[in-house]
Amino acid sequence: MMMNNYEDFFKDDPWSEITNPSYPEGRQLYMNDDRFWVSRNQEDQIQFFVHEKEIIEIKSIENLAGIEININTFNQRSSRLICTLISEESSVKDKFSIVAKDVSYDCSKYSGPQLFLKVQERIKSWANFLKPTQSGLSHSEFVGFWGELYTVSKLLMKWHVPTDAIRFWVGPEGKKQDITLNAMAVEVKTSLSGDPRTIKISSVEQLERITESLYLLHIIASPSDSDSGISLEMLYKECLGALSHDMNAETLFLQKTSELYGKASKAQLGEKLAIISLSLFDVNDDFPFITRDEIKEGITTVQYEILTSSLKEFDVTDNIKEIITNG
Repeated sequence: MMMNNYEDFFKDDPWSEITNPSYPEGRQLYMNDDRFWVSRNQEDQIQFFVHEKEIIEIKSIENLAGIEININTFNQRSSRLICTLISEESSVKDKFSIVAKDVSYDCSKYSGPQLFLKVQERIKSWANFLKPTQSGLSHSEFVGFWGELYTVSKLLMKWHVPTDAIRFWVGPEGKKQDITLNAMAVEVKTSLSGDPRTIKISSVEQLERITESLYLLHIIASPSDSDSGISLEMLYKECLGALSHDMNAETLFLQKTSELYGKASKAQLGEKLAIISLSLFDVNDDFPFITRDEIKEGITTVQYEILTSSLKEFDVTDNIKEIITNG
């Protein structure tokens, strides 16, 4: 999702001109689509709603902390999906504004029942951003997420314009490889020192070459309290700082990180890791990986480990800057 001239489509505070309860009236939220509106209800809670000119009979999702969603028949010819901010935390309003804008932009291509389904799906994807659960990431989630944020902030943003770097990054919930730019893709794997000297491949798709070139970036890190240590929170804020001048890129970054960052515990956000080694391998035809053609019918998933000691001939770490810069 890359939005050109995002600021031209939305006000910074969509509710700034709505000082009193106004629903069912409202103010148009998205300048390019007159189905998306903002308003205040009789309890003076801010809300955004989607007005579709047909009767839509689907259920609204429940149990989203801090917000409430209702789908109502508005008159004999139209329906509304109404999303209301019920949280009284002052910090949530700005987040709610980001979500309203993103939802309207991302879902404007849909119509009818699909529109309401996609709006709810998009709102749900922001749930941990609106109200972080901080329930804690698994060990593999934490290490993998840290490695991807490190790669984005310390490598991609170093050698590319930050807004481009965010587009190149697929994100932790994406498919195939983690980074795709031009005719090249990079799969990022992060290990902690002391882990077995292998690289874990969790699916056939991770090393399936769909671009002209594919590289495997292997990061080994170690817990550290020294100045060389970097935490998830530090990496996250560094990326946000680099994107602060571009609302569309900032929103894209928040969307890609919202689920895992909101799930990370306070301890995990502050836990520092330091880089022990960083290696880049060329995944060419001779690289030790399993292809889909080698898998017999009936096998649904494949996980395997590659010995790092077997990858010396594929090591192109000395050329990492040139490779990532030129794509």
